[in-house]
Amino acid sequence: MNLNDPVGALEELDRAIESGHPETIARVAAANIWPLLTSHMERLTAAVSDLDSALLERHPTLRLVHPMMAILARTSRTFKTVAFTEDARRMSPEEVDFLILAQNIASRASGDTGAAILYAKRLKDRLQHTSVAARDRLDGPLWFFHHQIGSTMLIAGDSSGALLEFATARQLGKLSMQPYAERMALGRVALAHAVRGALGDAERVLRELEGLPAPVFAHHNATASTENTAAALIAVDRVADNLDERLMKLEPHDSIEMIWPFALLARTRAFILRQEPEDALEAVRLTEDSHPVQPGSFAYDVIGAGTIEALLATGELAYARRVADKRSQVGVFTRLAMARLSLQEGRLELAARDLQAIAHETALGPAQRAESAVLTAWLDLARSDDIDSETAMHVLRVARNPDNRRIVSIMPRQLVEKVLERLPGDSKEVFDDLTEGAERFEMSHRPVLTDSELRVLNALVGNDSTSGIATLFHVSPNTIKSQLRSIYRKLGCSSRGEAIRIATRMHLLLASESH
Repeated sequence: MNLNDPVGALEELDRAIESGHPETIARVAAANIWPLLTSHMERLTAAVSDLDSALLERHPTLRLVHPMMAILARTSRTFKTVAFTEDARRMSPEEVDFLILAQNIASRASGDTGAAILYAKRLKDRLQHTSVAARDRLDGPLWFFHHQIGSTMLIAGDSSGALLEFATARQLGKLSMQPYAERMALGRVALAHAVRGALGDAERVLRELEGLPAPVFAHHNATASTENTAAALIAVDRVADNLDERLMKLEPHDSIEMIWPFALLARTRAFILRQEPEDALEAVRLTEDSHPVQPGSFAYDVIGAGTIEALLATGELAYARRVADKRSQVGVFTRLAMARLSLQEGRLELAARDLQAIAHETALGPAQRAESAVLTAWLDLARSDDIDSETAMHVLRVARNPDNRRIVSIMPRQLVEKVLERLPGDSKEVFDDLTEGAERFEMSHRPVLTDSELRVLNALVGNDSTSGIATLFHVSPNTIKSQLRSIYRKLGCSSRGEAIRIATRMHLLLASESH
């Protein structure tokens, strides 16, 4: 397999095309795929486009450069690259590398993130334990392999692991014969930093890559969309003046580029920030309808979080809870959204469990830590109607960071006021300036009922009369009447039906807490 001679690769491809034999064209293209991909992409694509499906099945790596591959993978059928047994036995180490790479990329395109991760790990294992001289040369594909492994980790939600792979790709790219290799790696580095909320690092990397050579045709769209999405995520979190401009450069909902979940994250956050949650829900629906999404992937996490946060903004808490309860796997973004939902519902124990789960995550980014700190302060206030000065200072530190302007907007009015109350003089003025002008929502106050009141409230569901409840608990009807008056007062209602409706909405009934 030729990995290092683009001139010879093109000459062989031209001779194969002149022969008019499709099998020869496929065999030559597959044997020279790396130099053709990096130096003669248009000629390679034209040659592969004329090959029939049966022939492409015999040369699975060619499916990656077929112009219909990405579209068919997401719209009509799952696209998998499979090597025939007899062909696999004859493969050189270089060919095995590219077969695994093809399987990795094909699984990503088909939305099968779990399979993509397995192939990425298999390729990484080969890079560590199987020496291939042509692969490890300066004009070889080693940097590209690390770039693709990192990209797979990123769409699986492992941004910290992805950064390590992108760092290796960047270092190798500096030495590579492909002058655009470093820029491709840096774009993904910036995106990973932006997702984690390390906006200073992301911005620095974007500035650094501006002076580097632009990628060739084969990688132009992927590189440009990566850089534009990283810039949009920075603008959203900082609530920047150029946010509209950044959003306009995002890929459309039905983009075939790998970065579509990250573009969706920027869009939904921007819509919710602007108090346009209906548009956020529409963006989620259009994007989800356009792509296969697997539970556990970054896309699944973004869709879950965006849906819950948008429904919170519309006031549809019951709908948001149904969405949250149906998530089969919960990523960090969805977990944070679920904690906010529980706080807004007044279900403090659920919120505490979610925040505790987030605290145990070892690879959280700065933005996730900042949001968790704000939600924890909200939880403390909801539990005791107060916060300590240390918590107030922690919230101030979050608010002082300009990268956290979007996160500051999620604080309810009561929390802002309580932080101001607990801060010393100078800090109070700083925090007041940082939070001035933002529209604040009200905290949901969950009524505190005694154990006996909760028993009576739950008994209302199956009993129409006071005497029936009194008999159930072996107490006098007057005792039940007294407890009902207290329950109605705490719930702000005056009838059995209203009490049941309010208790259901606030998840005070035992049946609603069981899930």
